Amino acid sequence: MKSVITKKNAFEFAQMVLGNAICAFSVTCFALPYNMVVSGVSGIGRIINILTGLSVSSAVAVLNIALFIIGAAVLGKRFAATIALGTFAFPFFMGIFEQMTALHHLVNEPMLAAICAGVLDGVGLGLVMRLGGSTGGIDVPAMIMNRKLGWKLATVMSGMDIAIFLLQIPVTAAEGIILGILYALVYGVVMDRMIVLEQGGYQIMIWTEKIHEVNEELLMIGFGTSILRGVGGYLREDRDIILCAASNRNFNKVKRAVLSIDPGAFMTITSMNEINGNGFTFNVADEYISDFKERHDGRGNIK
Repeated sequence: MKSVITKKNAFEFAQMVLGNAICAFSVTCFALPYNMVVSGVSGIGRIINILTGLSVSSAVAVLNIALFIIGAAVLGKRFAATIALGTFAFPFFMGIFEQMTALHHLVNEPMLAAICAGVLDGVGLGLVMRLGGSTGGIDVPAMIMNRKLGWKLATVMSGMDIAIFLLQIPVTAAEGIILGILYALVYGVVMDRMIVLEQGGYQIMIWTEKIHEVNEELLMIGFGTSILRGVGGYLREDRDIILCAASNRNFNKVKRAVLSIDPGAFMTITSMNEINGNGFTFNVADEYISDFKERHDGRGNIK
């Protein structure tokens, strides 16, 4: 058991390191070379770089470490542990990519660079945030305001990002501002998708006159079901409703199975951001047993 946990922790650690590296690559090699406004501590580092000549990675490292110390003092060691990796890994990778100048103009079109920066940053942030990690930076003051003043975390972080954007306007050309906004929009969308990657699916509710045939067919092809008790709104008659969850790639199998038995079945299909449990986040290999009575095997109630 310990070896399994160790492998899982090692994989998560590697995933967070990779996420920080991708974020640093997107900012250093796609955003900064095209003079785009950037959010977070990287944006403050960019301002310091323009005003003093200090490298962005050095400025980010100093700011991250200072914020890390403040966060540990105000919010405690447990919070500091959640941002420790990003605090040091992100500026470290930025420093490496700053030295690799051959990577700073991989595309000729600034708009393409903004899209690339957004996609890569979204992927990197998604990898980090889906594990509860952070790249450090403005998470600290946002968490402090949330803890001490009761301000909403998302509102504070959005406000700080906007303020950092505005601070860069006097030292940024109009093109860089527009490209930076495009970059931010793209990474927001990609990050949201990455966080729930392979965790989402569809919830299907099925109304059919052939409730038992449809239910057995779904069980036979490997989908779990629940039968809900309902009442028809018009005739007030008792009706059974099948509830089934399926992954993005498999929900069409449910539709085809239902319609093959009852072409007139009524179905509602709802997109779900995340589904946890058997068949999704873990698997309990149960074979289909056609005889209902034989499914009772003493494992709680029903096999």
